[in-house]
Amino acid sequence: MTMKGGQAKTTLAINLAARIAKARRKVLLIDSDIQANVTTTFQRDHHCNLAHVILGKVSNFDFIQLDRYLSFLPSGGEAMVEASSYLGHTRFKDSLFKNLLSSINHRIVIIDTAPSWSDVSRNILMYVDYVIVPVVTDYLGFSGCDQIMTYIDQFKAGMLGQCKAEVLGIAITRSHPRTKLAQTITEGLRERWPDLMFSQIVEETVSIQEAPAFQQSIFDYRKGRTSGAEMYDLLCREIMRRIVQQQKNVHNGNLTENE
Repeated sequence: MTMKGGQAKTTLAINLAARIAKARRKVLLIDSDIQANVTTTFQRDHHCNLAHVILGKVSNFDFIQLDRYLSFLPSGGEAMVEASSYLGHTRFKDSLFKNLLSSINHRIVIIDTAPSWSDVSRNILMYVDYVIVPVVTDYLGFSGCDQIMTYIDQFKAGMLGQCKAEVLGIAITRSHPRTKLAQTITEGLRERWPDLMFSQIVEETVSIQEAPAFQQSIFDYRKGRTSGAEMYDLLCREIMRRIVQQQKNVHNGNLTENE
């Protein structure tokens, strides 16, 4: 999730989902952006998309199967405008998304969000357990990160404990680490949010840019034998380790409370 476009948000969502699927764990990837970048990447639209789910135009989930362990729910593109308007006027304004998706049996759901704060964004925060914030190492990326962190804090405070989403971490993407600006922004991010930064930095590479043009994740493009695949593999492993640790912390905390 981010407040600024061009932060490799869609690329991270696609590759994280693909990496989890390659570990033979069932994962559902949802495109919630009106720009429908994930949908465009895979060139897959469908009668069962997120907009139609929100608007009640489909009665049963019928996901697109991208791989044996990877399912996909397209956004619906421009229909998301109508869906967002509907969310803003329903009495379940912030919880409809959660109610609609409660029957999904995938243990892992990854949502690619729009680079904006909207009724859809609020509904997503009410549904998810964790938020990952991708950041490009430029000034606007830093500013967008600061904005989304503030919005999340304010929203959670306003929901009086009903929103359980936690920021899992901040991932540096599309970095040019040899430039002075990238080094300065990276240092600034680590000083501002030292406990949230993922250590693996994803540098800008040709393979990462090219993979979507071939409708592939970085792990399928060139059979995953690229520096881009290596960097995303390390980042995805770090993300999953942090999720496991977070879950252990919650479990141990619950045990302590019950003693």
